[in-house]
Amino acid sequence: MTDEYAARQPGVDGTGRRGDSRVWELIGTHGPDVADLCRAGAVLLPDIAGLGLSAGPRNVGPPAGSVPQTRFSSDAASARLESAQYSLDEGPCRDAAGMRRPVLAADLRIEPWAQRWPRFTEAALAAGARAVFALPLHAGAVRHDGAVDLYRRTPGPLDTQYPTAVAFAAAAAELLTLERLGLDFTTAFAAARRGHHTLGRPAGAPADARVGLDAEPPAVPLARWFNRLTLATVRSHVRAVSTAAGLSDQDVARFVLAVHEAMLNAVNHGGGYGQLLLWRRDDRLWCEISDHGPGMDITALPQHPGISPDTGTDPDPTDRHGLWFIRQACTSLDITTDITGTRMLLSYRLEHASSP
Repeated sequence: MTDEYAARQPGVDGTGRRGDSRVWELIGTHGPDVADLCRAGAVLLPDIAGLGLSAGPRNVGPPAGSVPQTRFSSDAASARLESAQYSLDEGPCRDAAGMRRPVLAADLRIEPWAQRWPRFTEAALAAGARAVFALPLHAGAVRHDGAVDLYRRTPGPLDTQYPTAVAFAAAAAELLTLERLGLDFTTAFAAARRGHHTLGRPAGAPADARVGLDAEPPAVPLARWFNRLTLATVRSHVRAVSTAAGLSDQDVARFVLAVHEAMLNAVNHGGGYGQLLLWRRDDRLWCEISDHGPGMDITALPQHPGISPDTGTDPDPTDRHGLWFIRQACTSLDITTDITGTRMLLSYRLEHASSP
């Protein structure tokens, strides 16, 4: 990394590293409250003196286009840095959010920082910060206004801690995205931690990908993190929730297979890992599958029948028939995708009918 703005490179642009399970481990271990994740920042990033998070207000709806607010500051200096950027209308957080890439100021006493942010640099040095790093909140194809700000009292680059900082910012972005649903996932995350062997341990530690069934029956809202080895277990949880919601056996089979195809797409094309969120609202079951892969070309999705959803046959994902199947089997399918990942939102109407 240079002592300026990080180059916009796939997977190394402050939006999460492709195929890196650390983002999901951070989310599962410290979520769903983004403040809890931020409080863990001192342990995750021991060389950082302080951490701040500015983002749009906590509400339901699209995340972009709002005025960022200070959501977290680890100490008085971090609070001063967050406040200064918005009162002075300049600083690394503003630049990182606007340009959608990290800003890495390894030494505020040298150019170009004093020239680019004359007032903020003076305020930051007065607060005791010598190096400041800002990472945008952009992950899983969703961008939030604001950034994660890290500061250090001594000059120098992030170096070996940069990947962890990137994963941290991506995890924060995902938890902010979760807030848009307007649902309480506290119990769901706690249940997932009790039943998931890859969570509740330091990020980067070796993962046991085998996942046992939860001690208690899964319920909505449901949160799970998966890879290829855990697909069957997560699928069984979706089946249990769908049955409990009152779907007929045929509808359960269709919905579960559609969710499986969405998870399989994340595993095959989204870096090998993903997140499943499942909830009930009004007269539908909703399921969101997200990954941090390279994104996908939704204009290339097949528009012709491949395999009938009524056959129960697993479509061939290499021909994209899996996504065609999801569209045919579900009431709705919305896909959001960019270079930071893909997010699929499926819904299934809670009616005992042979077709949605």
